[in-house]
Parts: sequence; C-alpha cells; structure tokens
Amino acid sequence: MLTPDEVLAQLGAPLTAHLEKLDLRGRALPGARFERGSLRSIGLAEADLRGASLAGTELVGCDLTGARLGGATIEGGRVEACDLSRGRAHGLSLRHTTLSDCRFMGADLTGSRWRSVAVEAGDTGYMGLERAVLIDVSFRHARMGGSPLMRVRLAGAFLLHCDLQHANFYGADLRGAVLVGTDLSGACFAGADLTGAVLIDCPTARTDWADCVRPGS
Repeated sequence: MLTPDEVLAQLGAPLTAHLEKLDLRGRALPGARFERGSLRSIGLAEADLRGASLAGTELVGCDLTGARLGGATIEGGRVEACDLSRGRAHGLSLRHTTLSDCRFMGADLTGSRWRSVAVEAGDTGYMGLERAVLIDVSFRHARMGGSPLMRVRLAGAFLLHCDLQHANFYGADLRGAVLVGTDLSGACFAGADLTGAVLIDCPTARTDWADCVRPGS
C-alpha cells in the first residue's frame, strides 16, 4: 500500500493502484492521473485536484469536501458514497460515469460538462450548475421518488435528453436555461424561476408548476 508521500512522488505519471484509507487532506495534487484503479476511504478534503484525470477509476467513500476540482476529468468510472459538499469544480468534465449516494451540497460546478452520467440517490440540493451542459444525464432517487434538486442553480445551463422525472426543483434557478428532449414528467417546480427558459420537446405530464415563474411569463 502506497503512503501519501509515495503518491505525491508519482505525480506526473499515470498511477494505477488500489489506494485505501490515505490522508491526503489539503495536499496539492494538480494534474494527478489515476487510471483503472480504486480510491477507497481517501481523505481529500480541501485537496487541490485541479486538472486531475480519473479514468476507469472507482472512488468509494472518499471525503472531497471543499476540494478544488476545476478542469478535472472523471470518465468511465464509478463514484459511490463520496462527499463533494462545497467542492469547487468549475469546468469539471464527467463522462460515462455513475454517481451513487454522493453529497453535492453547495458544490460549485459552474460550466461543468456532463455526458452519459447516471446520478443515483445522494444529496444533490443547492448545487451550482450555472452554464453547465448536461447531455444524456439521468437523476434517480429511489427513496424519495425523484431527485432532490431544491434550490439548484441552473441559470444558462443546457440540458439535452436528460431524465428528470419526479425531480424536486423547489426554489431552483433555471433562468435562461435550455432544456431539449428532457423528461420532466411529475417534476415539481414550486417556487422555481424559469424566466427566459426554453423547453423543447420536454414531456411535462403531471408536472407541478405551482408558484413558479414559468417560461414566457
């Protein structure tokens, strides 16, 4: 098992390893490359992971609260039971990834790019997704019947072919957002602001628009 210092010493080269219970809190790991390995119960709170690449890597039970993930890429792996609360991830790229039981409370993912991502359960309220692009993304929350996206910030975001059935957008900011072919059936937009938003070919059967500012109003 590698030590924290050994991990730092290998920065700059792809690291294929199965790491567990390492304390890397606050460490500088910019540009780190993890490939086809796993990170389990790793302390990465406040760590600098800007520009990092995680390809085919599993992250399980990792603490990423307040971590800096700007420009990082997560592709083809699985992220499970990780805490990304208050994470700073401008321009983060997520591709072909499953996120399950993760916490995103207060995470700032402005300008992030999501493609073929499945978000299962977890805490997804209060995320900042301004100007984000989400393509073929599904949000599922079996325990609550729909993903809790309360007060999420999606101003200026672009969503294409996403599954947001029964999602709870209470108080969300979707001003100027563009949603195309995105299923909003049974979703709740109570108190949300959709000023200037554009919805194209979006199913809205049983959608709750109570007390929201609807597109075109």
